[in-house]
Order: sequence, then C-alpha cells, then structure tokens
Amino acid sequence: MKMCRIVPAGVISMLIGLSVFTGAARAEDLAWQTDFEAAKAQAKAEKKMMLVDFTGSDWCGFCIKLRDEVFEKEPFKNDLSKQFVLVELDFPREKKLPEELKAQNAKLKTELKVSGFPTICLMDGEGQLIAKFVGYGPGTAVKYLARMADVPKVWESVLKMKAELANAQGLDRAKLLDQLVDAYEKKLSNPIDELETWGKEIIALDADNQGGLKNKYECRAIVAEAEELGKTRKFAEAVAALDKALALQGLAGDLKQQVLFKQGMFQFNAKDFAAALAAMKKAADADAEGELAAQIKSRIAVCTMIVDGQAKIAKQMEEIEKAEGLDRAKLLDALIQANTRLQMYGAAKATPAEVAKWTAEIVDLDADNGAGLKGKYEFTKFLGEATALAREKKFEEGLAAIDKALALADITPQKTQEGLMAKGLNYLMQKDFDKGLDCFKQALDAAPQGSRASLIKMYMSTAERMKKAAEQPKKDDSKPNATL
Repeated sequence: MKMCRIVPAGVISMLIGLSVFTGAARAEDLAWQTDFEAAKAQAKAEKKMMLVDFTGSDWCGFCIKLRDEVFEKEPFKNDLSKQFVLVELDFPREKKLPEELKAQNAKLKTELKVSGFPTICLMDGEGQLIAKFVGYGPGTAVKYLARMADVPKVWESVLKMKAELANAQGLDRAKLLDQLVDAYEKKLSNPIDELETWGKEIIALDADNQGGLKNKYECRAIVAEAEELGKTRKFAEAVAALDKALALQGLAGDLKQQVLFKQGMFQFNAKDFAAALAAMKKAADADAEGELAAQIKSRIAVCTMIVDGQAKIAKQMEEIEKAEGLDRAKLLDALIQANTRLQMYGAAKATPAEVAKWTAEIVDLDADNGAGLKGKYEFTKFLGEATALAREKKFEEGLAAIDKALALADITPQKTQEGLMAKGLNYLMQKDFDKGLDCFKQALDAAPQGSRASLIKMYMSTAERMKKAAEQPKKDDSKPNATL
C-alpha cells in the first residue's frame, strides 16, 4: 500500500517525488463527522464501529484516490458505509480548519501513531483501536473493500477466542494464542502490545515444539531483533541475527523463506548485491509457492541486473584505460549509460563528479559530433557545470552555463524545460522569487506534459510560499512587549 508521508511544507529538497492534488469535498450523501467524541458516543449507542479516516483532503494524492475509488463508489456508499459511523480527521494544507478541530486531529494522530496518509482506523464505541489500514494502492479498491467488510466478523472471532482463553491450557492454549496473533497481525493490521507477551507464552507452552509453535515464535523474536538493528542501519548485525533463525531445527519452509527474504533485503540495503542475490535464490527454493514468491522473483531480477551491470562496468573500466579518441568516447558513453541504470538502486560505481568529468571528455573527444556524442552530451555538460557553480554560490556563472545549454541548436522541448527549471532553481537559491517563478512558467510552457511538469508545479508552489513569507514584515523583538 502507498501513502503520503507527513513532511514539512516549504522544504524544496523534501518535495521531490511528491504530487500536488486538489480534491472535491466529501460526497454530501455520506455523513462524515468531524467531532470524534460525538462520533464515539453515536457508535456506542448504535453498537457500530467507527471508520476513522486520517486524510490530507486537498493535497494527498493517495487519499484522494482512496476517496474516489472506494468511499464514493456504490459498494461503499450503499452498503458498507451503513455498518460504520464515519469520521474524517483532516490535515489540509489550503483549507482552513477551526483551531479546536486542528488540536483534536493532531492529538488523535499522536495517540494512534499515524505517520502518514491515508490511514484508516476502525474503532469501537469506547475508542479502542480494532484495525488499522495504512496507505492505499491504486487499483486495489476491491481488496480494500473486502478487508474492511471482513473486520466485524474477524473482531467477533477475536472476542470469542479471548473468552475461550480463560479455560484453555497447554498446547490448546498455545494454538489459540497463535490464532489471535494471526488475526491481529494479518487481518486487523493491529500489532497490539500483548503480541510480544503472547509470543513468549506460546514458546513456554510448546517447549518441545510438538505443535511447531516454539520454532515459529523464536523465529519471530529473532526477526524482530533483526528489524530493530535494520532501523539503525546495522545491516551486518541484522544479517547475523537472522542466521540464528536459520539455525533453528525443523524450521518450516514458509518461515525459512521469510527469514532468507529479509536477510536478502538487509544485504541489498548494505549494497552487498551478490550476497542479496544468493539469499533471494535460497528464499525462492525454500517455498516455491509461498506468499513472497512474486516479490522474491522480482528481487532476483533486480539483483541479477545489478550484479551483471557492475561486472560489465568493471570490464569497461579496464578497456577504457587502453582506448583513445572516438573509441574512448564511445566506451565512456556506454559506461555512463550502465552507471545510470544502476544509480536508482544506489549501485552506481561512479560518483556524480566522475560522470561530469566523463561527460566533458566525451564532448571534447567528439568535437565535430561525428559520432553524435557531442550533441548527446553537450547540454548535460553545461547543466552539470551550472550545478557545480551553484553549489559554490557562483550564481551568475551558473546562469551563463545554463544559457549556453539553452542556446544549443535542435534541443528538445523536454531539454528546454529541464534547462529553464534549473534556471528557476538558481534564482530561487538567490531568493529572486519573481525571476524564479517566471522561469518555471516558461518551463511549463515548453513541455506542458513533460516528465518534470509536476515537479515544476511544486517548485512554483514553494517559490510562491517563500515569496509570501519574505514579504511579511518581521517581528521586531527589540521593542518592549506592551502587555508586560
């Protein structure tokens, strides 16, 4: 599932990759409440669950997709919605909310540990969290509806199992606790605090692993330990921890697959792609029909591409040492292309500075553009120079380099857009917001449907906010406060 993370507005570097949306209001025929306490009282009186939607209604793209593809479609409006008291807790950027409502929403976001939007919390009339669905994947409306519709039935079974625990003992109790853990984690997506305690009890109740539960929960505990290490980027320690899980005797194939998959992911994050590939292949062999089979297959393809690509780059680097003239230019071109393919995975072998150096060398080696490489790289060369100059705060020289790029013959509208965007960012760094906005507008006009169009719109929005903030009179803290 995808979600919009909560990020501070106005920070340019944190805007990249996000999209800005403008959405309509909630459908009027659905009674979405905003007063949480009133909704809770209604849910208690009517013996219903609350469906609490944490949303960014006027900016979060996935929130808007969830609303359009699920909440405003007939299956939800005509049937499922009637099973819940609907509550909207909104965090808009343009729409203004009363301060009391903003405070209520912020408090609940903290209490329910909501880290991004959309997040749907299903709660009872006492305010107890029952289920939590984080994010929304486009095209998954049917599955999303099915999950929500299933919650009341699952919750009924959970309450029944909890009641049965009072009289359950030994392995029967262990199996009952295992079913509860499964319900909370897989069906309700609600990892309550009791799960860790239940896990320890299951291990004690199945001490001889007669029910296969001791191994399962010892494995879970080790995986949890590894995940904590991974959060602090201690990937080598995480991989070593998972080796302890793999050493457990009689580990079921699906559990072994999960451990190997996680081990491969930690190795991937540590940039040890050969080790990651080996782990993923073992994971595939552990359970060919397992739940992770599709993800593992995809990861094997990525790891194979990276390992083969890095080997190819190493070979090209050796060949380049002996090459001269146009042959060297062609090898450098191939090297840049191979490096670019690996860059998105953090697997590139060359630094941006090295790539910039190779780009300039290609332009010089194919000075007459006989191989078409000067035309291919000259624009990039000038933009690279502009970026380096901007870092040194040599803005005028940077602008001159961009102008050289834009003056090249036969550049595409997309390249024109790229150059004008770079120019706008240069002005933004100088806090010349008017010139920056003008460049961004020209960039959009150059290629309205270009790949950078949405990013440019975000930069425009940022520039307008920065300009507005700069134009506001600053508070003079040197003046005495009249209320003192």
